[in-house]
Amino acid sequence: MTTSTPIPDEEAPQELTPQETAKAEALANMVKKKEIYDHVTVATGLRKREVREAIDATLAFMFETLTAGKDVHCPPLGKIRVVSKGEGDNAKVLYRLNLQKPGKGKLEAAANEDAAEDTE
Repeated sequence: MTTSTPIPDEEAPQELTPQETAKAEALANMVKKKEIYDHVTVATGLRKREVREAIDATLAFMFETLTAGKDVHCPPLGKIRVVSKGEGDNAKVLYRLNLQKPGKGKLEAAANEDAAEDTE
């Protein structure tokens, strides 16, 4: 007589640990570079290869600028500032993104400056 092990019809769903749940939620809320390529391709009508090369060059330049200790001002996104914390071996370099408020473009900023000059 041979015995066989029963084959389950469906696998039982595994419980996720709190860390795995947090990681899954973070990944679900993350925009990947491919999505940026796709969005810019549709928005501009350029070929995907051209968009990919331009975005990669832009990100590489921003990386070089930030690692050199310079701030990046990139409207309409905002400013990315280099912030050093601590000294010596305990020193850390942090990057702080200050998002630009919606509607604060060049035209509106110029109009606000003109209005301020008129009231003086």
